[in-house]
Amino acid sequence: MIALGYILTFGWVFLILALTLALKKKTGAPDEVSRKIVHVSVAFAYIPMYFCLRGTWHFIVPTAVFIVLNAVSYKRNLFAAMERTDESKRSLGTVWYAVSMTVMGALCVLVPRCLPCYAMGAFCMALGDGFAPIFGAIQKGNRRLLGERTLYGTASVFVICLLVAAVISAIFGMGLPFWALCLIALAAAALELVSGRGLDNLSLPLGVFLISTLLMLKTGA
Repeated sequence: MIALGYILTFGWVFLILALTLALKKKTGAPDEVSRKIVHVSVAFAYIPMYFCLRGTWHFIVPTAVFIVLNAVSYKRNLFAAMERTDESKRSLGTVWYAVSMTVMGALCVLVPRCLPCYAMGAFCMALGDGFAPIFGAIQKGNRRLLGERTLYGTASVFVICLLVAAVISAIFGMGLPFWALCLIALAAAALELVSGRGLDNLSLPLGVFLISTLLMLKTGA
């Protein structure tokens, strides 16, 4: 099971990187498009990790490996599908992504009950932050809130994370009440709004993880 977990996890991530790079070269897709495809897709590596690696320290090995690989990629453009070519816009977001996943994974090894909260943090980051630029780019009726963050982008993070929280709560049988789901989504939107230069890949998942854990304990979910 452990070996299968590694094969499926690394296989999925490298497949996404390869397909996204091929798409980028074939269509000339902008950096942000390829980056967001990777950003959203790689979070689903949680699934083979959950079924094959949970309960052991193997659970954090893939994400820990990608802390190193993503740092090398940032310096050497190792994974072109997820790096920006504009130097002025580059950030350590991909590194923070792997760091947050590793920290949440380590906490889940120590406290297995937190596994649903890991999923909550990972998928709120991947889907909420991943799709925010699409809505944030809408011009009509939109306005800037903080830096490059916009009203529609922040609102989309709230709505998407509310849906993510509801689905995760249902799948894992957490039974979180609606007000708790709204609080998780509101925290995700607020953290995405105030975090810049890729730091939202650290603050959003860890913040959602912490809040959802506290709510799970408070409500007895």
